[in-house]
Amino acid sequence: MTSIKEFFKRYSYESVRMALNQIATSMFGFALAMTAVQANSQALLLGTSIGSIAFYLFLVYGTAWRMGSNDRMSIEYGKIPFNPWRGLLVSLLANSLNFLLAILIMIGALTGLGELETIPRTITLLIQAMYQGTLAFVKIGGEALNERWWVYFLLPLPAMITSLLGYIAGAKDFHITKMGIPELPESDRPSRQEMKAKRAAEKQAKRAAKEQSKNSRE
Repeated sequence: MTSIKEFFKRYSYESVRMALNQIATSMFGFALAMTAVQANSQALLLGTSIGSIAFYLFLVYGTAWRMGSNDRMSIEYGKIPFNPWRGLLVSLLANSLNFLLAILIMIGALTGLGELETIPRTITLLIQAMYQGTLAFVKIGGEALNERWWVYFLLPLPAMITSLLGYIAGAKDFHITKMGIPELPESDRPSRQEMKAKRAAEKQAKRAAKEQSKNSRE
């Protein structure tokens, strides 16, 4: 089983990248939201929010898919075990600040400490701005979702689920969607023959490794 130290060493880059993607998309979403607010259009605010969320999740998926793809050979050769939850764990690490802010918002809301609630809400508004248009549009009992403290614990879930699915897809070498995964330039793309030869070589190497392992046990 992979130790915590090995996990951080192997996947810290991907978790940081997911966190930076969130901040970059949030800034983009915030700018679009300000445009919608100035236009005084709730429909535009909702549309830009949904678009920003979709763009962010495509980035998360692409990062998780490449992570799973990089692990695929190590999994096939038995160097590391296949763990379908690995993508979710990396996303959980990337969203650790979001959960910390959610805890502070909860404490502030339940204890009535306004400053303790206001400051983390403001930070959340800045780093998760892509969700705010949707949260402001959807109301429960006449109150917008962004006024409910518990909703901030739910905001990281779409990214975590997307990362989970993306990692599994990459590790199993299939695509749910190719959006978020940049294509190689035409000159750098392997031909079909090269891809077939590569897969044949991988299968042969895998069989040789199993045979060698079998002989060593005998």
